[in-house]
Amino acid sequence: MKNRLLLNKAIFIQSIFTLLSFSVSAQKTDFAYYESEIQKIAPLLQNAKSDNEKLKANADFIELWDLVLDDPKSMKYDFEMLTTFPILTSKNKKLRIINWYIPLSNNINKYFAIVQYYNNRKEYKVEYLKPLEGEVKSANSLKLNNSQWIGALYYSLIPFKRGKKDHYLLLGWDGNDERSNRKIMDVLSISKSLTFGAPIFRYKKERFHRYILEYKEDAAVSVQFNKDIESIVFPNLTPINEDLTGLYDFYIPDGSINAFELKNGTFKFKENIQNPQKVNVPNIKKIDSGLFPK
Repeated sequence: MKNRLLLNKAIFIQSIFTLLSFSVSAQKTDFAYYESEIQKIAPLLQNAKSDNEKLKANADFIELWDLVLDDPKSMKYDFEMLTTFPILTSKNKKLRIINWYIPLSNNINKYFAIVQYYNNRKEYKVEYLKPLEGEVKSANSLKLNNSQWIGALYYSLIPFKRGKKDHYLLLGWDGNDERSNRKIMDVLSISKSLTFGAPIFRYKKERFHRYILEYKEDAAVSVQFNKDIESIVFPNLTPINEDLTGLYDFYIPDGSINAFELKNGTFKFKENIQNPQKVNVPNIKKIDSGLFPK
């Protein structure tokens, strides 16, 4: 009788371990399944025949992410199959930005972003960013949050310290309109919630919460963070004709290079730095064609 009880106990314990192992395996399988489903829908955001079809696909796209991101373990899943839109994750796995856009028939890009993060209370949070509508005045001077976002497609996330607090430099692209594009240098900080912008961009005698370059639609403008010199490196922009000064959809690179050098948590403007080839400006990381702009 005693041996039978011991045998039953051993079988019970083995069953518990089997169920736990199956549960862990099933969780991993779930992430892989949702990743595959998201991968199927992603091309429709760009290539569906009509705006209505794109927006319908977008609703399905968001619904799938809802199911995935509800589980904090998703922060550690790499989503390696999803290469047609930016997924930026900090090295400490405390922040991730999932970012995409939809080109609509009226030459307007509709931007979307989901931010996964752990706040200063170590609470797991998921925020869906809501872009500001229309023209945003004094955008360089605004402190914003998840419901007041300057829509962009981020391609680079760089952590840095300001005092003892973690901050993140965000570099992004915005296909502003049919005449101009923009590159956006912004900063994200996390306390109880998200904050976009901080007065840490020192441009000559001014301080900005972010720095935005607007330029002619067909101009090639690269904005990258160079680790060797701890600086954001970008071309100097000038109008194609002096009479067009202030009309940024006519601005193009003039061949000289500027930078924002990171020192003590502040980005200080440096004009006309040495040739970028000498300071080893990194190339933009190539990803598959799709939601990421050319």
